Amino acid sequence: MTISLPRHPSLLLATCLTVAGFAIGPAAAQESPGSQADGSGPAPIGTDRGWDIQDSPFDLNLTVAGTTDYVSLRGFSQTDRNPAIQATLDASLYDFHAGFFTSNVYFGTPEPDVEFDPFIAYRPSFGPWSIDVTAYYYFYLDNDDLNYPEVFNTVSYTFEDVATIGATFAYAPNYFGDDRETGTFYKGSLSVPLPNNFEFSGSLGYQDFDKGLFDRHLVWDAGVTYTFEDAFSFDVRYHDTDLDASTQCTDTFKCGSTVVGTLSFTTGWKALNKLARGN
Repeated sequence: MTISLPRHPSLLLATCLTVAGFAIGPAAAQESPGSQADGSGPAPIGTDRGWDIQDSPFDLNLTVAGTTDYVSLRGFSQTDRNPAIQATLDASLYDFHAGFFTSNVYFGTPEPDVEFDPFIAYRPSFGPWSIDVTAYYYFYLDNDDLNYPEVFNTVSYTFEDVATIGATFAYAPNYFGDDRETGTFYKGSLSVPLPNNFEFSGSLGYQDFDKGLFDRHLVWDAGVTYTFEDAFSFDVRYHDTDLDASTQCTDTFKCGSTVVGTLSFTTGWKALNKLARGN
């Protein structure tokens, strides 16, 4: 099979990098108001002798990833087992977030070839407890019939230096653009830190449908992630469902067992500031 990545993802990725560059650049160029007057030279980036970027409630982060297969939370390939280029831009202020995720997709037809998902979120923490309420709207460019919203609600608890467990409930009216169907998704997750910047994580989920127009099914994954310099990460993950791959996933949306590798890079306003300061 010939792998053909569409034009749109590169344009969207370039937009992500440009937006991040404009947002980060001015902050990185700041000097202390008195640095030239007193002859002491420029102050460390983001520290104008009274204010520190690291203390700001605002941050802007960009993640760019390449993956061997875009497998959805429901366990279906969104690229017909082909690679994907993906990007996430996340602007945060205190516990509030807004941004978007984008990726190339292939559903067996020329259109759509790009998924674009803006989101807003509220993600507070209370000691070992964390809450994540995120609302997405899935846009499939050039094929509006597939667009639909979904809200994720996650509660997680961290046992210090041991493990983090989580429970997720997601609600999606007009699932995959079908106004007759409502999807609900339930998932339990576990992550365990390992020595030398490795982490094991896995999840078990169940996809339900109000009318049963789509196949109800279990989905699970397990994998190991290696993180380098808090910026690069490499993840190897096994995905599977209880659907019969030979009879229920015979078209483009393949759902049989598969192993996926993903390499990602994350940077941001505060991360670049720390790098410039050497700490």
